[in-house]
Amino acid sequence: MESLQFDAQENVQRAVADSNDEIIQLRETVSALREELDDLNHEKTRAVQEVLASHRDEIEQLTNTAQALRDELDNLNHEKNTAVQEMLQQSREETGQLRETAQAVRDELDAVKFSYEGRIEELERTAREDRRQLHETITKLREELEGKHGK
Repeated sequence: MESLQFDAQENVQRAVADSNDEIIQLRETVSALREELDDLNHEKTRAVQEVLASHRDEIEQLTNTAQALRDELDNLNHEKNTAVQEMLQQSREETGQLRETAQAVRDELDAVKFSYEGRIEELERTAREDRRQLHETITKLREELEGKHGK
């Protein structure tokens, strides 16, 4: 009888230890995923900043070019004036395209962030469910153990 009781206690302790190990592993997984999300957010922020800096430089260059063209227009006759106006229009179109590209990159980064946030929420839900099931299993094992002690 004592041997059965000892075996039952040993099984319960093993189940509790296994549950604790799994909880620790789940916590480590969540922590690793959080770190990965932070890394992705930092990478996204850095990429956006690089794109924005690149676009700011290009816009500044285009603005400087446009001003230089305006200065040159003052010195040219009417025919040259028309040609420069066409070049300015092309520059505006390129700037518009670059702005659209920047917005598309921002949208894509937002989509990646949303995807990772959804995955993290899913993993957290799974971890909560696993913990709940482990608690139920422990409770059942305790009840079985208590039931065997009571017999």
